Amino acid sequence: MRRFLYLSPYFPPLSRVGALRPLKFARHLPTHGWAPVVLCDLWPAAQVDLDLLTAIPDSTIVVRRWSRRAGPAWRQLKHAPPAERDHGRVRSPPPAASSWPRRLIPKWLNNPELVPLGEHGPRMRRNLVVARETLAQHPCEAIVVNADPYSGCLVGAQLSKETGLPLLLDLRDPWALCELRRPRRPLPIRQLIDTLERRAVTQAGAVILNTETTKQDYQRHYRGLPADHFHCIRNNFDADLISGGRHPGFDRFSLLFLGNFGRFINAEILLKTLAELRRRGVPSQELQLVVTGKFPAESWRMAQGMGVQDMVRLHAHVPYRQIRSVMQSADALVLLIQPNGRQRFAAKFFDYLSSDRPIVAVSDNTELSQVLAQTQAGTSVRHGDVTGLADAIHDLWKQGRAPVRPRLADTLSSEAASATLAGILDRLTAK
Repeated sequence: MRRFLYLSPYFPPLSRVGALRPLKFARHLPTHGWAPVVLCDLWPAAQVDLDLLTAIPDSTIVVRRWSRRAGPAWRQLKHAPPAERDHGRVRSPPPAASSWPRRLIPKWLNNPELVPLGEHGPRMRRNLVVARETLAQHPCEAIVVNADPYSGCLVGAQLSKETGLPLLLDLRDPWALCELRRPRRPLPIRQLIDTLERRAVTQAGAVILNTETTKQDYQRHYRGLPADHFHCIRNNFDADLISGGRHPGFDRFSLLFLGNFGRFINAEILLKTLAELRRRGVPSQELQLVVTGKFPAESWRMAQGMGVQDMVRLHAHVPYRQIRSVMQSADALVLLIQPNGRQRFAAKFFDYLSSDRPIVAVSDNTELSQVLAQTQAGTSVRHGDVTGLADAIHDLWKQGRAPVRPRLADTLSSEAASATLAGILDRLTAK
């Protein structure tokens, strides 16, 4: 088995999205002759899912030393009583009270883009030392970075320069060219990030982005590099990974929203659509919106104001490895993409593709609409199009419970994504 050093601060038991992509690669790359040595992090108060640990194959070597906090947090998690471990977080002391009331902090300071590498920047020297030590203990043929945090790209670039090992950057979402974050960066910080990214990108033998749109943005920006320096490997679905557990089912036609509503994902269009469906004569006892994550108080007040609160059901949190059962119990899967976002779409979309339930997406993203059409998995309407969304859901409701929408999605599986990644590694190491 050929080895590569995987600089992936986010890795199970962390349950965030950034930890799931490298887990899927670790599970399927051995089929193609590659296995990772993962250098990762863990910290107090991290959201964890211990069941994800059971999905890590024996071929994967995991080194929890990315930061000084990782080892103690891991030992604490392993030795915690079961009731505490099952709670889903590494325990930590309560945070100290801030001496600065938030209302006294100027709004312009409430901008994370003012600190280019965030909390990870000061750790890069240690990261590099530990990465050298890990390579010495576990010889590898290549270096792969799972970003963010983007500080890992700089660590990987320096390590590649020192060792001569080929470097592969899996940026996933864009860094310097992010259409959402770039406008929030003051000019000097924007210039600094441009310089840092260029240093890493030019040291790398290849760069991976999450969408074709972002890949094309990078190809245009880095005109001096060959177009095939940049690749697209979208997020992907691993049906076996998420097929644990059982779900009792729902008693009425259910629209499943798997995730959280919050600052950027607003429930308003879905609530307006429920109100429109009620106006069309769909009774609340026959249709509901099921939410498995956060539903803020503001959203509840909105639902009450529209008279559709009895059509909203809050479902208990579903562990990631069990989400397929709740998707199969639903009748349609609802996806909301941030308005005007053209460079990315939600990772949960690919989990939705592992189910055969129809997907109804609210999105202005042309690439997402194209993927939906290619896979024949569902339909997409633009933000603000309450009538179009109500039409799509009303048509599904009239078809009856549990409509089936077969997929043409094999190219978006974790197996296919891992085959592509292995091919890139083969080419880099053959040079």
